Amino acid sequence: MFDFSKDDILLEQLKKGNEKAYKHLYDAFYKDLVIYCLNLTHNLEQAKDIVQNTLINFWTRREHLNITISLKSYLYRSVFNNFSTQFKKKKKEEETLIKLKNEALFSVIEANEDLENEKMKLLESCIDQLPKKCKKVFLMHKKQGYKYREIAAELNISEKAVEKNISRAIRRIKDAIQLKNKNLLFLLLKKLLKRK
Repeated sequence: MFDFSKDDILLEQLKKGNEKAYKHLYDAFYKDLVIYCLNLTHNLEQAKDIVQNTLINFWTRREHLNITISLKSYLYRSVFNNFSTQFKKKKKEEETLIKLKNEALFSVIEANEDLENEKMKLLESCIDQLPKKCKKVFLMHKKQGYKYREIAAELNISEKAVEKNISRAIRRIKDAIQLKNKNLLFLLLKKLLKRK
């Protein structure tokens, strides 16, 4: 029977693949290592996983281990190193996730800006296609802020004619935009997909 409480005997038996030595190591250190790791992770399941992985890794590499410090110190250091590796990996994943979220957000913002720009171009194009008088009345009212009576006086037409021209302009613009909007959204989606 071996005295596994002595590091040198325990290590020697572990290197030889003695499973009883490994069970002793596990029973002797597992609980304390989990408590130590819990102070690092603040998550019991994660702490257990790290310790179990450390002990499994210790067993699989047992023949190649060259331990120059106490076994206890070696195990604690190994747990810390594994925690550190996981922490860095998790941090990198979180940074990647934040980057992806930001890229997605910027794509949506860009898409909205593109959509607004395209809508403005479409609106200007629709206004340009209005009959000359209709266009003038519409622009005087909507762009320059003239009232119906002011437009009527300026162009020497009735207020009813002003109202008719503005209604006609709005109806034509609305119809043209509804027709072209479907194509516009399709083109924007195509443009966004090409960027990726």
